[in-house]
Amino acid sequence: MRATLYMEKIKLYYEQLKQWQRDSLRHIQSTPSSDTHHCHCCENDYTGNYCPTCGQRAGEKRLTWNSVRKGIMDVWGGGSRALPYTLLQLLLRPGYLIADYIGGRRQVSFPPVKMLVIVALVVFLISDWVNPTTVNPTGEVHLEFTLFDRLLDMLDTHYDWAVLLLISFFIIPTHIIFRHSPRCTHHTLPEGFFIQVFNSTQIVIFILLFNLIGAVVDDEPVWFDYASSTILFLVIYRTYRQLFGYSHWGTAWRLVMVFVAGLMLLLFIIVSGFCVQLAFEHNWARLGRNLTHALIYATLGTLPILVSVWINHRAISKASHHQ
Repeated sequence: MRATLYMEKIKLYYEQLKQWQRDSLRHIQSTPSSDTHHCHCCENDYTGNYCPTCGQRAGEKRLTWNSVRKGIMDVWGGGSRALPYTLLQLLLRPGYLIADYIGGRRQVSFPPVKMLVIVALVVFLISDWVNPTTVNPTGEVHLEFTLFDRLLDMLDTHYDWAVLLLISFFIIPTHIIFRHSPRCTHHTLPEGFFIQVFNSTQIVIFILLFNLIGAVVDDEPVWFDYASSTILFLVIYRTYRQLFGYSHWGTAWRLVMVFVAGLMLLLFIIVSGFCVQLAFEHNWARLGRNLTHALIYATLGTLPILVSVWINHRAISKASHHQ
């Protein structure tokens, strides 16, 4: 009897969580103030919570130590509930949060690009403290770097731009493959950019988690890399499932197609960069081989997109035929 009661409570909490995931913006609207205020910014008298002329909040007072605290916390995005609340939503309802943001419900969300920079900075500081950077014991300084060495060195110290740069290759495949989804239909490329910004923030958070686990375990087992890659895939899978509304299988195979197309696009751009460098060096033999590889990567990247477009077109044709 008691076990049944516990199961009913758990089921009730689960249903409440699912309802909150789908719509977290059910909150009581604040009633506008009926008092008359004087705006010190534009010298306007008004009623309400904000000045209708310049937008300054009503009831601004003299600066106090609390103002100092808020000013310092604003640098880290902690001056309001927006950052921690947005991070909580990003971990519990990522797809629905992104759908709210690109759908125009942005009032309670923290700016995603700023959030990515702040989270990446915190992760970098903690990771550097857990795994401090080792200095070359010989004291040798290497002055000769190629363009790719400089790029890799920069990305190694900037988690936010590194992850965002890598995951940005998923913008176009996601835009094409998930274009006719049940939810978030016909999302634009700028909206696709913000989708990947939110995904990058999640990945950076899990990078911190993996670094902390790696610091506890002296010798990382072989399965650790596979487990971390699987977890990252499942994180993006859950986001796409909530955001686009496909079934489990429909989300899984489309996401695999996005990963393959994005990876091939990345390899195509890298090899194309090498081809430009070889052309300047007049190394025609290696240039020919790299052009062949670039053509192969371009073909392999285009193939999953074409297959996905064909399957989506057939599904749309069947749905319209049944109607």
